[in-house]
Amino acid sequence: MLQTERGFTLLEALFALSILSVILLLIPKHQMEHMENLENEQFLNTLEMDVLYLQNTMSTQEITKPYVLRFASDSYSILLSNETIIKREFPSSVILTNPYLKDIKFSIGGVTMNPQTILMDIGGEPYRIVFPFGKGRFYAEKR
Repeated sequence: MLQTERGFTLLEALFALSILSVILLLIPKHQMEHMENLENEQFLNTLEMDVLYLQNTMSTQEITKPYVLRFASDSYSILLSNETIIKREFPSSVILTNPYLKDIKFSIGGVTMNPQTILMDIGGEPYRIVFPFGKGRFYAEKR
């Protein structure tokens, strides 16, 4: 039998399999980190869209009672007359660091009635979410 027809030696096969196993071990970790980053970005975008919806609804519809944005330790809710309109759970990587939060009320026209700052850890990084006085939307910034 010729040298080229015998196949691979055991050492060559083990070497190729070890390289393949190292590559397969590294890929899922990178994927999980990327998924967590996307989930955190999606959380901030959803919060921004919910506040925009709230302000837009207040400025275009004739509602006399204010909308309320209420933060809890694991979620936030939008309420109208103590009835929950929207409730969103925080991702597992979002931690509220403010111990005592007041409700954020929006009056007619979408104006913030009681401005405040909310402190959060999102993906292990500290964020400040600021609701300024007036009609402007909130903004989130890294601390």
